[in-house]
Amino acid sequence: AVDPMLVPVLRKDLSRQGPRMAVRVGDKMVDYNDGFRLVLATRSPSPGILPDVDSLMTTVNFSVTLSGLEGRLLGLTIQHEKPDLEQTKTTILKAEEELKIQLEAMEQKLLVDLSASQGNILENKPLIHSLNELKTKSQAIKAKLEQSGMLQESIDAQRNVYQPVAAV
Repeated sequence: AVDPMLVPVLRKDLSRQGPRMAVRVGDKMVDYNDGFRLVLATRSPSPGILPDVDSLMTTVNFSVTLSGLEGRLLGLTIQHEKPDLEQTKTTILKAEEELKIQLEAMEQKLLVDLSASQGNILENKPLIHSLNELKTKSQAIKAKLEQSGMLQESIDAQRNVYQPVAAV
């Protein structure tokens, strides 16, 4: 837990004393410097910081899991041995994310078009044309996503050749 006398420092409860800024630490007023940074470290996986104090801090968890370490080592090994393979995987992941964003935007457009339509939906020619266009585009995007998934499986199979190197 964080000592309560440090909370004013975390909150930056500053008071002006003439030309200088000061903060109360315990029962003393201490000069405050804008460049001051407070770093607290603990070996405890759950330090038990109160929520109101936790909101004033940035918490960084440096604990490492075995699978996370293996994944990182695998990435570094492949980046060293076959940089083009790692670059291809990164490119595919970015393209996949962009396609998913496009698909989401198309779904939103569909909802807007449907909510804005008036009268009988079956007689609304612009809406039907828009729906057909969106359907065609979404099928193309889904096909690209499936292709991307198969490509990723192929890349992962090539990456798994290096798995013994990364195993700790």
